[in-house]
Amino acid sequence: MEKFKVEYFTDPLCCWSWAFEPQLRKLRFLLKDRLHLTYVMGGLLRDWKNYNDQMNDIARPAQMGPLWMQARHISGQPIEENIWISNPVDTSYLACMAVKAGSLQSKIGEEAMLRKIREAVMMDKKNIGEVEVILEIAGELEQAKILKKSKFRKYLFSDEVSSLFKQDLDRTKASGISRFPTLLIYYKDKTYQVTGYRPFSELKKTFSLMDPNLDLNEVIDQEVYSNSWENLTDRELLEITEAPKELSF
Repeated sequence: MEKFKVEYFTDPLCCWSWAFEPQLRKLRFLLKDRLHLTYVMGGLLRDWKNYNDQMNDIARPAQMGPLWMQARHISGQPIEENIWISNPVDTSYLACMAVKAGSLQSKIGEEAMLRKIREAVMMDKKNIGEVEVILEIAGELEQAKILKKSKFRKYLFSDEVSSLFKQDLDRTKASGISRFPTLLIYYKDKTYQVTGYRPFSELKKTFSLMDPNLDLNEVIDQEVYSNSWENLTDRELLEITEAPKELSF
């Protein structure tokens, strides 16, 4: 069967990407090997001096909190917006580079690093703009036998990682992507785009449009699903056990 090739434009600091995890995880579980996912780090926040989100009226850290609160209310995902008062993050570039450094060890290393960074900032209020926090996460992944911390540390500020991240930034710009999350889906000779926080029903509609024979209505066994992921939030489990509220943003 032909695969769905997907470029996933995102950023570790993007609250809407974290909000979208339940739907994306369900999609990945159902499509299994038919989904080929490539991560593109979009570089949401280089620094506050150059940041101005006119759509959400955000130009300084304290203004980011209400947006995170909104993402929490709409999605149901656990998000600690108080970090923007207590310990504001000053850049997402380091976290993006950490994901690329993880990718140099393995695809699993890349995904695990992205997930752990998101959990750290969204749920645990850790400042992912600090090297110590990123290395602490690398240590946790080493304990889980997912990557080698010494290698990760060497890669993190290497020319190779800088080049990979620059390629991602260039790819984001060339594709005209200005909002995260965005999925560019390639199937046969067509390209489809899904932008922003979307309910699973919209993902299902898009993928069924590409392949009318696709069945995304499978009843998922809760235990099998739970064992498929290192960690699941309550909201992620809710996505497969009952129909959550259908909101998009």
